[in-house]
Amino acid sequence: MIRMMFEKKEPGNAICADVESGIEFLLNQMPFENRECRFYEKALLFDGYSIWFAGDGASLTGKKGFTMSVLLAPLGWSDQGDGIFSWFDAGKREGFCLLLEKHGRVRICFGNGRELFSFSSVNAHVRKNQWNAVTVAFWQEAGWCDLYVNGVLSNRKQFPRHMEIKWPQKKAFLGKYVDEEGHREEWPAGSFYGLMEEVQVQEGVLRAADVKKLHGIWPVGKAAEMILPDRRVYEKDAQRPAYHLIAPGKWMNEPHGPLYYEGWYHIFYQANPHAPIWNHIQWGHMVSRDMVHWKDMPLALETEGDGPDPDGCWSGSALVDKEGKPRIFYTAGNNGCFPNQFVATAEAEIDGERKLPVWRKDMEAILRQTEGWLGEFRDPFVWLEGDTYFMLVGTGDMDNGGGNAVLYSSPDLKRWQSHGFFLSYNYEKNREVGHVFELPVLLPLRDESGEVVCHIFLLCGCQIEGDVVENYAFLGKWEPKERRFSCYHEKALLLDLGGGIFTGPSGLVTPDKRSVVFSIAQGRRGGKAEFYAGWAHNGGLPIELSIRNRALGIAPLRELHQLKKRELLCLENVSAEEANDALAQYRGNLFWMYVCADGESLSVEIGEEGAARIVSYERQTGRFGVTDEAGRELGKFRGDIDRVEIGDSPVEMECFLDHSMLEVYLNGKKAITARNYIKGQERRIRLGREAGRIRKLELWEMDSAYGEDA
Repeated sequence: MIRMMFEKKEPGNAICADVESGIEFLLNQMPFENRECRFYEKALLFDGYSIWFAGDGASLTGKKGFTMSVLLAPLGWSDQGDGIFSWFDAGKREGFCLLLEKHGRVRICFGNGRELFSFSSVNAHVRKNQWNAVTVAFWQEAGWCDLYVNGVLSNRKQFPRHMEIKWPQKKAFLGKYVDEEGHREEWPAGSFYGLMEEVQVQEGVLRAADVKKLHGIWPVGKAAEMILPDRRVYEKDAQRPAYHLIAPGKWMNEPHGPLYYEGWYHIFYQANPHAPIWNHIQWGHMVSRDMVHWKDMPLALETEGDGPDPDGCWSGSALVDKEGKPRIFYTAGNNGCFPNQFVATAEAEIDGERKLPVWRKDMEAILRQTEGWLGEFRDPFVWLEGDTYFMLVGTGDMDNGGGNAVLYSSPDLKRWQSHGFFLSYNYEKNREVGHVFELPVLLPLRDESGEVVCHIFLLCGCQIEGDVVENYAFLGKWEPKERRFSCYHEKALLLDLGGGIFTGPSGLVTPDKRSVVFSIAQGRRGGKAEFYAGWAHNGGLPIELSIRNRALGIAPLRELHQLKKRELLCLENVSAEEANDALAQYRGNLFWMYVCADGESLSVEIGEEGAARIVSYERQTGRFGVTDEAGRELGKFRGDIDRVEIGDSPVEMECFLDHSMLEVYLNGKKAITARNYIKGQERRIRLGREAGRIRKLELWEMDSAYGEDA
């Protein structure tokens, strides 16, 4: 018998080997820059994207059948299936593979060079977050293949007696599915996510009693400890933000469901905890006392095969209901139905610290689609106004061809009445907003006195022809008694002119009555770079929206100034040249800078030589934009509607640099969010020569938003 165990070698490396036979499977040598081999007692953590082993499979097979047994504790699964063992060529119908599929189903495939045979678990499946034993017994003489899961004969596949598997002329893989037909070793999916402790292979077959005896020795059913990605793995990554909202690792889509409950702010986000790619989305969760310093929490929502959401827990919102209970409203994905998107809900279990680590789902959807483009019905935004609950759900408007949201009301969160489409607008004048609205949000806007002046309707455009996805907004009058929103303008507004980096809005009204918006900051370096880095996307800085001087005001969350760690410069009444001489002393990735200038234009260049971003404002044209060093426009400017008028006021820019993230706020009126990837390790800051006299310049080193004291 071959008994393969995992052994840690030098930092960042490991092998899977059988000491007695000398068989070794080696860790793949692909360039994963932030990979770490983590052990939990004798078990190795397969991280779902970068950890797998390859070796010679010939020594693992017997001529008269074989038995393979694996002790593992999955922490998640993907839509495509993840390899436990794979020595397989689907195109040539050769080899054998053992796969873990969604919701714990186990699948076996094998081929004789002429035919492929495949079957899946039926009577028992693998359970997530606990230890499981899986055994495959290939009875060559008898002509059947048995699959045991946790001591139970789960299924059996018959094939011609005496048939031999034809083994491929290639490597065998442990922890990765490779079939050579398209799922090659560099394929970004197909890797096992979870703990694996032992693999046993022996010539000949084990009978049922022997399998049960083996599974009885192993700790079947024992809970596996909760494992979150370790943020420290990324500390030397020159691109990964440190004080922006960001998942502990892997994939992050839009933050959503911001909620304040008894001293804690909660934010959720679209997460794929399995790998840094979009797939099988769950609800990540973080908590904070101040919306700046964040702590990671367990997943709030996970897909369940027998629930309303077998194919995804997609975006939504959260609130505290009339009875004081925190609730989540989310999009439940079920591709076995049409339409395939529903509104579902979950309620928090109240813990002593009020961090709300556990959420209990209602196993029945509370709302099914009857309006809009069928199959496009998502991202419920729910709020309480007086004694009435309101809900917006994004969809498409078949009357005008563009996107829209359906408005609902309810007295009790159970009975929902539709009031039709929320927004009345001319799609021909707003074709850039797309055919479907995602992430609809409605927030009140207050003026300097704290009075509500109007409301802002935020949306993320989707299914856009020939344009990038953006966050758009309409200002208007919301009349809850009439269930009506009246726009103040025909053309959709842009809050951010960075060209599609700032997207995916969500929002809340804080206890002190501020309207705060969270967003996703889209990555711009491609899937391959994200895959090898081990993380993708992050949140933008939270922003405060208000009405100032009878116009829309945009400012970074005021609490962000808590992150100012050390003052580096404070200059007054200097030239741009003098300011640049002082700035030349500093290189880094974590800066906050404020600059106030009298000139007709002001530009700030941030990055490294050859890979910088230039954010600039021209008073005469009112243009606020961003370019690369070659002058290529990266932002979006649509003419008069995006002009920023500041009158005779000095030009003021508040700049946040956080590794690849650059955010600049202009006179409290507009923002630009940009990405700045570099080849080196540090960035510099310079001002344009045309800035004129600099009234004031402050430069601070910023701190991380994460850590023991966060």
